[in-house]
Amino acid sequence: MQNVKLGPAKVEVRAPGLHWAGFAGVAVLVLATWLPLPAVLVVALGVIGMAAFVVAWLLLGRRAADVSVRRLYTITGLCSLPLLAARPLFSGDVYSYLAQGVIAAKGLDPYALGPAAALGAASPVTLQVSHYWQDTPAPYGPAFVGLSRAIAHLVGENVIGTVLLHRLLELIGVVLLAWALPRLARRAGAPPSVAVWLGLLNPLVLWHVVVGVHNDGLMIGLTVAGLELVYLGAARTGVARPALIAAGVVLVSAGANVKIVAVAALCFVGIDLARRARPAGKVAVLLGLPAGFALVTVAITLGSGLGFGWVRALAGVSSGQVHSWLAPTNELGFLAGGLGALAGLDLTDGAIKLFSAVGAVAGLVVGARLLWLTYQGKLHPLLGTGLAFAAMLVLGPVVQPWYLLWMIALLAVSLTTERARWILAGVSAVLALVLPPAGGGAVALVVGYLIAAVLVGGTLYLRRASLLPNRLLPS
Repeated sequence: MQNVKLGPAKVEVRAPGLHWAGFAGVAVLVLATWLPLPAVLVVALGVIGMAAFVVAWLLLGRRAADVSVRRLYTITGLCSLPLLAARPLFSGDVYSYLAQGVIAAKGLDPYALGPAAALGAASPVTLQVSHYWQDTPAPYGPAFVGLSRAIAHLVGENVIGTVLLHRLLELIGVVLLAWALPRLARRAGAPPSVAVWLGLLNPLVLWHVVVGVHNDGLMIGLTVAGLELVYLGAARTGVARPALIAAGVVLVSAGANVKIVAVAALCFVGIDLARRARPAGKVAVLLGLPAGFALVTVAITLGSGLGFGWVRALAGVSSGQVHSWLAPTNELGFLAGGLGALAGLDLTDGAIKLFSAVGAVAGLVVGARLLWLTYQGKLHPLLGTGLAFAAMLVLGPVVQPWYLLWMIALLAVSLTTERARWILAGVSAVLALVLPPAGGGAVALVVGYLIAAVLVGGTLYLRRASLLPNRLLPS
């Protein structure tokens, strides 16, 4: 069931059944969260829709190398359309963005005050924010908080307007990601169409950027676009183009002023450029790139008028004030705390701090090792950046499912073996299904997932056993 289009170099697989199956899954997900259904049915139908898309995405991955990049762009746009009409799903972080923007627009310090302290516990804006974050100051860089303030100036406390404008910001990140991925993949020796399938059409991008409205989309879009500009300016065509390199540094630095983790990309590209430069040029690169980042950061910080309180706020998050259940270092702390509780000891907080400190030290060691391998020319800088992001997730104190987007984008363009790419795809598929689109209580979640698992598992089993007609599922 394939339409085959003969091209000058290869046969392009169009696979229409797969992209329509993915579109149908996304449409079911959106309808499940819009219709006035019991919570258990919202979860069940939502997960069924998510699973339909994930299965179609994985099947498409088997032939992604034979699908054109342009075709994959079209499929991504098609499957994103229903999500643009949906309310924020999987997380309510966009309401924290709203609160932080309103706080800054009122002339208060979003890096010192949480929504409850700044706006009042009874404020309609505060009530939109998860109770877990109502006392938490903004953990984001001045570039993003400045944009949130601009949105608050435009639409005030209007929730719909805020969601739409923040979604527009994240879509800009998606467009930058779409532009940079195939170009970076060619530089790293990976198939461009596979990189677009894995890094752009990835369900985690659709779930957590397009509909989830997480600022990670803007951060990673700015970062990969900046990396492409740096390498475009430094390409070995005889003469370097400093303007392009400077523009790339500005974009990566802007990404780091959304979320500071993007600075890792600047470290790896700097090390790579220094490796390839002549002795005098090495000094210029090793001093110039950090100076460029510092200049951009100071300009954004002072230009926004928000001050350097964001550095203090970041230190608060990294010190373990926020206990993330998904962070391996925290899980070890919770385990130690549970064992201590059996002996009547309260060890949880201390154990989490201890394992977080160990993770931080291990992360520095891993990062230094990756940088050294990059400098020796044994590791591609894009792969090094992706592995550094992966180390942050494994060893860091705070992990959320959308944080995987940091490493997915860089690994999608730099993994050159099919086995490694499928491991990354498998991790993406699992994590795309473990977080429900909306809450509803423990009972609704458990029963909803059970219903979805039975229906999806039964359908796949029957299809595999050839007991269903082929037309019901794409081949």
